[in-house]
Amino acid sequence: MVKQNAVRNSITVVTRADGTIISADDEITQEFVDYYTSLLGTEAHTIPIDDGVFDWGPKLSSELTEELCREVTALEVKEAIFNINDNKAPGPDGCSSCFFKKARNVVGDQVCKAVLDFFRSGRMLRQLNHTIIALVPKSEHSTSVTDYRPISYYNVIYKAITKIIPDRLALAL
Repeated sequence: MVKQNAVRNSITVVTRADGTIISADDEITQEFVDYYTSLLGTEAHTIPIDDGVFDWGPKLSSELTEELCREVTALEVKEAIFNINDNKAPGPDGCSSCFFKKARNVVGDQVCKAVLDFFRSGRMLRQLNHTIIALVPKSEHSTSVTDYRPISYYNVIYKAITKIIPDRLALAL
């Protein structure tokens, strides 16, 4: 059964944009890498900040600015984790939000520390900053790279961080 699923879920043939059919694993991999690199790019392009933009439009009050900049609390971390749906896919570590909720007494302090450390330092442990991208076929007969939808799986600590930020910003909207 597992072997059948592995065969069914593997991408064995891809048709390039020019109609060429490729079947070698390394060529298929490179075709997907090239496609997503062309979509997403590889370089960060920056433009200088126009300081004049700060002189027009609405501004945040000093109280709201302080609220947005205050340190993230352990309660915010807990709420963020408990607000992640239990049915969300697990991350690269294999752990779901349900695991973190049920094992809170065991792992809660370490999880909270990891999230708070991120907000204090702006850095995340390399081991936590991993994402798995699964390519899901849009139809039963997917043949080109455009026929696959990328789905990202990242860990619960990362998900908690990405919940806290918009929750804070919602105060200003």
